Amino acid sequence: MTQPAAPYFDERAVEQIRASLPTGIDRWRLDLLPRVLNHWSVTDLLEYLSREDRATLRRRYDQLTKIEKCANNLRKALGAIDQRGMSWIAQVIGEDGNTLFLASREKCTEMEGRLKDEGDFLRKLATATVRLIEGLDGSLSGRRPRNIRAYLVMMDIVAIFEWLTDRKATREVGRDDHKETGPFWHFAAAVWPYVFGKGRYGLSSAMKNWETWHKRCGEESQLMKNIAIRHPTWGIFNSSSTIAPM
Repeated sequence: MTQPAAPYFDERAVEQIRASLPTGIDRWRLDLLPRVLNHWSVTDLLEYLSREDRATLRRRYDQLTKIEKCANNLRKALGAIDQRGMSWIAQVIGEDGNTLFLASREKCTEMEGRLKDEGDFLRKLATATVRLIEGLDGSLSGRRPRNIRAYLVMMDIVAIFEWLTDRKATREVGRDDHKETGPFWHFAAAVWPYVFGKGRYGLSSAMKNWETWHKRCGEESQLMKNIAIRHPTWGIFNSSSTIAPM
């Protein structure tokens, strides 16, 4: 799988994102925004984008399910065959494609032993695939957000917005047209295209998904706290009233 490229928030991108914000934003934090966005890009955001999408996980889930089913069926079939049938299989394998000579008794005995061992291997194979299927199932079922990458990105966008504005990020919908609106929506809509490169595609669904899961689980991103720890000299939680940017 090709390693995804981290998006770079250049001056033009930062200005567009700043323009999406409401008025009255702290000057110090506005000046820190390029550092925050590009640090996010090469750390947490890069890790999110490296994750496999839901379609890839679904294909692997289906493949593992087939392996588990086939392994169990073959194990049961081998366990059900009688000794003579087992000997026939061992004889043909021992011939190794050369039908002019019968396999030796030693070769047949060796092949019979390996066939019996296959039952134990197939049992382990089926058990391993079941464990993997159970692990994937949590990513594909209703126990987690359907699009975990978009969900994680949205949580970080929330954290950046709340750090910048000192107000809670909320999903707002117009009364008449029922379209997404509000300060947080405009900010997210400015950041989103630079993350996924597809305009606003998927943003509305991600917003709804985040709102649902935030209410259900109360999860919050630790992005800004982590940046403050990683870069104490940036003064992430300072304000322009107390200190000026470097």
